[in-house]
Amino acid sequence: MEEEFLNNEIIERFERMLENKEQLFFDTDEFYEIIAYYVDVGDLPFAKRALDYALDMYPANTEIRIKLLEYYLALDKLKLAHQLIDELKEVGKSDMDYLICVAQYWSKKKDSIRALQFYEEALEFGDDPEYIHNCMGNEYLNLKEIASALFHFKKALELDLDDDFAFFSCIHCFDDMHLHKECIEFLLEYIDLRPYSEFAWSELGQQYMTIKDYQNAHRAFDYTTLINPRSIMAYTQKAACLEKLEDFEEAIKVYQETLELDDSAAYTYMKIGNCHLKLGKPFKALKAFHQSIHEDPQLDQAWVATSDLYESLGNFEEALYYLNRALDLDGLNSDYWKRRAYIHIQLVRLEEAALDYYRMVELEPDNYFNWLGLSEVLITIGDYQKAIEAVLSGLKRFNKAELYYQLSNCYYLLANEKEGKKAFDKASEMNSSIQKEMFEKYPILENKLKISAQKSMKKK
Repeated sequence: MEEEFLNNEIIERFERMLENKEQLFFDTDEFYEIIAYYVDVGDLPFAKRALDYALDMYPANTEIRIKLLEYYLALDKLKLAHQLIDELKEVGKSDMDYLICVAQYWSKKKDSIRALQFYEEALEFGDDPEYIHNCMGNEYLNLKEIASALFHFKKALELDLDDDFAFFSCIHCFDDMHLHKECIEFLLEYIDLRPYSEFAWSELGQQYMTIKDYQNAHRAFDYTTLINPRSIMAYTQKAACLEKLEDFEEAIKVYQETLELDDSAAYTYMKIGNCHLKLGKPFKALKAFHQSIHEDPQLDQAWVATSDLYESLGNFEEALYYLNRALDLDGLNSDYWKRRAYIHIQLVRLEEAALDYYRMVELEPDNYFNWLGLSEVLITIGDYQKAIEAVLSGLKRFNKAELYYQLSNCYYLLANEKEGKKAFDKASEMNSSIQKEMFEKYPILENKLKISAQKSMKKK
């Protein structure tokens, strides 16, 4: 605390000097503190002004010049940094800050192996080992040596159990190596030392969720809510565990608890609605979905959930109304257009369904089933010429037998015998095993095949 007060006092004196355009005296240690402060907080213009004053008064001071090196590195001025590294080589080899700077230089040059060599040397000084271990962990991550990275992050955490960076880096390493059970062991050991760590209990719950141990995950998130009764994330995850355990009644109760904490409750009402659906209570679900829309009319998922529910109840007109509102909010969502095409087909509004499919092929031209569906709807409404155009467009992307069977059907229905037979022969050559299915869908194909066979018999 005394050191922090002293630092603040020096900074205030330096800034007062600049403001008043005075010339005050600072010794080398004070300049070191001033420069270090500005570099640490990222105020590089002020760091430069402090460096200029310091170097003017103490041009040969090693510690000040090492701070200049830090400044160059912070600005990614690697050429200047390299020159200064060479100049300080002899006097700097016994200085930990210099070695750390050289390690950072090689790190910025993407040479993690050389960076690690200098961090190892710096570690021997015994000062600030926590910081050095974290830096070494990052270098091993760059080298994709996750186990070695984990070793150093653990070392840093052993030195300071409250080092959040080291803690979350350890979790990251375990996740990268898919060592979820080992991560759970690590977290349980950490919790023994820090039993009231909200982050540790929350991460423990996440790990249990990953291995599908929802009972223990629920317990971990329950502890998280006890430590921090205002953690919306913990309540939400706790409810998600209850959903996985199919205890939907309890899940609803937990979601309702979050409503008192959450300023944006629309998603929570959606989750409550989904739980009611799983309990077979569609009208309670509908009430929750409507509440979600009320909370956030811009949430397209709430409109879609309501549409889906009306669709499941057989009320396609209401389903279409709510889906249209969702499309007003997100007209680029191809899944919504697919849903609308289906509803239009159920309402026997095939022209509208065709327009939906046109939009779908525009949004997802590389989806084969969009082209198949478009041509199918056009065939159903009897617009065979447009169906042919759609099939030919689809064939430019997908060389599929089904499309050729559709094409043959359309040509035959337009009395274009030559093109109809040509397309049918091509389809049969590509895949004759689906002929029976195609005959059922397009009876004219089987009729034309029989007529062709009879003509061949007569010629014989």
